[in-house]
Amino acid sequence: MIMAQSTLTVKYFGLTIHPFGDRSAALMPYKLDHKGTFVANFGGFLGYEKYIYEDFISAKVIQGVFTDCSGGLAGVTHIGLRGVLIDKKKHRLSFGAGPTFLYRDSWSRFGENYKPSGLFNEYHSSHIGDIQWKLFYVGFEFEYDYLINQKNDLSISFTPGVPMACIFSIGIKHWFSKDFKKTLKLADPDKKRN
Repeated sequence: MIMAQSTLTVKYFGLTIHPFGDRSAALMPYKLDHKGTFVANFGGFLGYEKYIYEDFISAKVIQGVFTDCSGGLAGVTHIGLRGVLIDKKKHRLSFGAGPTFLYRDSWSRFGENYKPSGLFNEYHSSHIGDIQWKLFYVGFEFEYDYLINQKNDLSISFTPGVPMACIFSIGIKHWFSKDFKKTLKLADPDKKRN
């Protein structure tokens, strides 16, 4: 069965942190401070996770659609592997890594007010206009899950992008099944995440 030992995650993406501010802060309509250190975003992520080794290792696909820091439309596609770092009754911390493709409305629309960093590639599409994109060969994510009930967790994600930007999202992780066959006992064999 395709849904066995798998999850569906829906998250709201609402905050970007530029740890050292951002030189393009003047172009950010939803910045929360004058340096653009904290910027509000509006959008979300949808993720599907399939466990491939007990409840420790999984493969995950994430698709996001949101406003970027300039208020333009952006998206991200990520495929990666996840491993559980901590699993204590109601608390679970995972770490994931894999290729990440980021795309957004081109900031060149701001003309001389925009000074490109050289990070993004420029592309013109006859259908959707000018876009910027970047393929990160390895993107990272930390995910904290708090057990609400047998089928649902409160899920918070942190994606570190220091020194450029760190993003936070929050939502619900729904478990289709938790019927894992345990072959490796890393901790107390009587401990079970309910």
